[in-house]
Amino acid sequence: MNTMGFKPPLSRDTLREIQNRNLDSADVHALLWEIKRLRATVLHADQLQRLLTTLSGPQGDVLEALREKLKDEPCVREFPRLPPGV
Repeated sequence: MNTMGFKPPLSRDTLREIQNRNLDSADVHALLWEIKRLRATVLHADQLQRLLTTLSGPQGDVLEALREKLKDEPCVREFPRLPPGV
């Protein structure tokens, strides 16, 4: 999903390829650490939305918009999930 003029999100493998092409770049290294931190924040948001069943009113609309955005995030799709009931 490409919203607000952003380029498509990068997968973990693509980020690793960028890292491997730029092993000597302190700037790229710093940016990749920031991306890792932000991906962890996205995963925390995903955990929270999974804990919430439904909300009513404007809060429900915000929750549904968040769910819609999170479902297309590579870090959410790539993160291993246990099957329900495990």
